[in-house]
Amino acid sequence: MSSGQLKAAGMFREFGPVRSAEPQESIFDSVAEEELPDLTQVVSYLNSGHVLIDVMDVANDAFDSTRQVMNGSTVVTDGDWLWRKDLAYYVRRHRVTLPEDFLDLIRERDYVVPARGVPELTACSRQARDLMFWNS
Repeated sequence: MSSGQLKAAGMFREFGPVRSAEPQESIFDSVAEEELPDLTQVVSYLNSGHVLIDVMDVANDAFDSTRQVMNGSTVVTDGDWLWRKDLAYYVRRHRVTLPEDFLDLIRERDYVVPARGVPELTACSRQARDLMFWNS
């Protein structure tokens, strides 16, 4: 795990506020013109993150209210980045972009989320809780 604060990806303002020094982007401003050339591997990586905060929910797709996303608010990590579980869905279905440094890291790791121990994941969990539940 990198030292310091975890970086967050896909924490768009449409999904609710988070505690961050950076302003939250809109998901609608984060759509690529073309599909990633390694889309399947990137989505697999996003789906393989370690679950930190497991949320049972159903939400309407932000782009298509006739579709729903299950458990999208679940927060996962690779030990360096945090993201919501539905980010994989949005990357696959709507070409939502990832930060370049996150995408570079995914590719450097050959699309494999590294194993993390309980102490590391506990520390990540605290950071995720502080980011996601800042009103509590």
